[in-house]
Amino acid sequence: MAVRQYLSPQLRLVGIFELKFKLINKTGFLIRSLKAREVMGAADVEPVSIYKQYYYKDCKNYKDCQIKVPYIPGSSLKGRARSLLELALGLSLSTTDGKIYYHMRVGEGNKIIHDDPYCPVDNVFGSMSVQPMYYQPSEEGENPYTWLVEKCWAPTRAIFRDMYPSEDYISDLCREKGGCGNITFEDFLEEKSENRIDRVTSAADPRTILRVKPDVEFEGSISFLVFDLDVCRRRECDEHSKLKDLIKDYPARFYLQSLVEALMLVEETYIGGSGSRGYGSIKFKDIELYFHNLAMNEPAPSKIDTFDELTKLRDFIGRIEVFDAIKRSICGAT
Repeated sequence: MAVRQYLSPQLRLVGIFELKFKLINKTGFLIRSLKAREVMGAADVEPVSIYKQYYYKDCKNYKDCQIKVPYIPGSSLKGRARSLLELALGLSLSTTDGKIYYHMRVGEGNKIIHDDPYCPVDNVFGSMSVQPMYYQPSEEGENPYTWLVEKCWAPTRAIFRDMYPSEDYISDLCREKGGCGNITFEDFLEEKSENRIDRVTSAADPRTILRVKPDVEFEGSISFLVFDLDVCRRRECDEHSKLKDLIKDYPARFYLQSLVEALMLVEETYIGGSGSRGYGSIKFKDIELYFHNLAMNEPAPSKIDTFDELTKLRDFIGRIEVFDAIKRSICGAT
């Protein structure tokens, strides 16, 4: 009996970019906590929070170093950036449960429903997994999407991390409060009164919301993986793509610029809930770009440059030469 031969995709991680940044909320914002308020007479809604460890001079033990702070989940920024990029590109939207529509590469039953190998949403933000058994050659011939899985598929490139109030912001707050031990969660919040008015009876339905007050400075980072197929373009991917003409040279450059453009869309709109009512306006600043060249066996990431706004970062990525060095190093052998 013949032994079944499975596909053997060749994939190599050749580099990792890292974006480090500060994020300022220009208006109050709310990413809701799922925990109900337990204090009688308190607001109906409060932001997500966590006990975060900060180190300061009057910190005597582990518990004293912890401060309850609001934070921005990496999933919130990723989801918002992804959804805006989907809409900006006019991508098709699908649903698997009849409830939520979004762009997807893989539908029910491991069926490929969007097959462009250079789609920035699928490659930057990720797609649902597929079972390899569905895309193996068979006695009847190759599966129509064997080429996609074998030659053009790679894991999610962008890795978003949770964002917390910056060390500098906490340090300033410690001085303002006369000591870090005097900081409470309420120091990060403001009350926002809202009301619903019955259009017929004019009856009011008021409620109070606690949201993160303006001008809290958060810090965060996004890692961005670069694979060999993102630098050494593959014929099979070019042949099946309608987006290949948007890629001047390297898919990696196109994907990284797409990530930055998605963040720009978040900056132009909002993050969190109630954005159409003024919540969630943000600004990125103090952006630092690092790169760890794994193809050249560099021992650690190196800082490339610093930017004060996302547009300058996007334009710089369009000129960066690091991809040329990777190509010279590996593409002759892939």
